[in-house]
Amino acid sequence: MNDMIVRRRKDFSALVFGMVLALTATSRLGAQDTARADAALRAGEARVQPGDRVAVKVFRESGLSDDVMVDPRGDIVLAKVGTVRAASVTIGALQDTLRARYALFLRNPDIAITVLRRVVVNGEVRRPDVYFVDLSSTLRDVIARAGGITELGHSGKVAIIRNGVSIRAPHWREDNTRAADLESGDLVFVGMRSWFDRNAFAIASTGVLVSSFILTLLRR
Repeated sequence: MNDMIVRRRKDFSALVFGMVLALTATSRLGAQDTARADAALRAGEARVQPGDRVAVKVFRESGLSDDVMVDPRGDIVLAKVGTVRAASVTIGALQDTLRARYALFLRNPDIAITVLRRVVVNGEVRRPDVYFVDLSSTLRDVIARAGGITELGHSGKVAIIRNGVSIRAPHWREDNTRAADLESGDLVFVGMRSWFDRNAFAIASTGVLVSSFILTLLRR
């Protein structure tokens, strides 16, 4: 009888533990979905900037599709359309402008555009480089594109350097900063762990050896 009671208690504990895990996983998935939805919304409200890459897709007219950079003046140049002012307007507004321009020689043009920010990722990451990132990406996604932080990197020393000014991003893992909030030309920098932090094990091991040596001498 006692064994049966113990087994039932274990089964009940396992059931409760499983339910807690399931609720925790559901909560995390819900938070991730909310974060992605928020990122997509903010990306739609973002404005095009000089240095951005703009991919223009003209459906049923592949010869007119193009991939261009926004020049320092804030313009893009497209075949058969010419120069179009792109900077400081939202993606939706730019798409409407292009649709109107293509409508001058196409019937009911179907157009989609994608805007990517030009971001440099440097410091203690595995693949430092220049990356073009989607506006709905998070800062965490940007660092992941660069291969993640190295063993020497410090996750608490992430900063965005813009126009020579360093903007700390200590909560980058919680996705508080979106690529839509970045500016083309930004540098995402991951700092190195301190010398003591990187050599803590060696220091501790040396301390143990020294202590052992001193104790040996004192016992003689």
